[in-house]
Amino acid sequence: MTARLIARSGTMRALLEELRRFAFADANVLITGETGVGKDFLAEALHRSGPRRKEPLLKIDCPSLAPSLLEAELFGHERGAFTDATVARPSRFELAGRGSVYLDRVGELPLELQPKLLRLVEDKRGERLGGTVPFEIRARMIASADAGIEGAVRDGTFRGDLYHRLRVLPLTVPPLRERRADILPLATTFLGDMARRDGRPVPQLSPSACEVLLTHHWPGNVRELRHVMERALLSSKDSQLDIRDLPTELLDQPANVADAPESMLPTLDQIERRYVEQTLRRVQGNQTHAAAILGISRKALWEKRKRYGID
Repeated sequence: MTARLIARSGTMRALLEELRRFAFADANVLITGETGVGKDFLAEALHRSGPRRKEPLLKIDCPSLAPSLLEAELFGHERGAFTDATVARPSRFELAGRGSVYLDRVGELPLELQPKLLRLVEDKRGERLGGTVPFEIRARMIASADAGIEGAVRDGTFRGDLYHRLRVLPLTVPPLRERRADILPLATTFLGDMARRDGRPVPQLSPSACEVLLTHHWPGNVRELRHVMERALLSSKDSQLDIRDLPTELLDQPANVADAPESMLPTLDQIERRYVEQTLRRVQGNQTHAAAILGISRKALWEKRKRYGID
């Protein structure tokens, strides 16, 4: 598994066990979850874990293509089918053979193309644009969609019949804030991969940095965590990555501990230490200014720095 599929939390371990079972089935799979949770990597893991692993995995990024180009990706085209069709081109399903076709963000598929995709899914056959000879679909279909796909079905912007055809085997990826046991293993794995890539020693995460990572809400999920670790590594000059190396916007946000398991809730001392460190960082170490913001004397600030070991 890749770093993004590290599973220490119970919810992710259960999800990966389900994925391993689904890998040996031929039915369509729909992977849903918030942006940044790692749906692409689950799709790849699903393909690589099953009997189709030696065959191609071809991706169609549904929202990034104009409807005409997207239709050509789905169906292919014969020469002369439209103005720019100077040569015939097979569809992704033909090119995949007995592999897998991954429809990324299928919920954003234009409404006018949804009936055509439905026919492909139902009939397991299709025709190239401008063609008359049908081709057989032997590839497995994997699709992903954002967490709001069910709302799109209710609103009529995504066909319910297509949704249920794609969602024969559903995989729902929980957001990172609901699997906090995965945060530090993911963070340390990202740090290790990036440090080795850059040919430098792998820094350790300090306790205060760990507290920030564990209590952040992570609206961007695993993708946001990876970007935070990359920026922090660029800032770090020591063998230990500390709170001062984390992006400022991460520190400026109040700790969101409401969703954290009881075992991971910070103590008052930990919260106070983090706040003192953030304040000193914001004022670039100015003791008088920091003390004024904290509402304490310079002597009290010095005592707190000594107590918490803050440089």
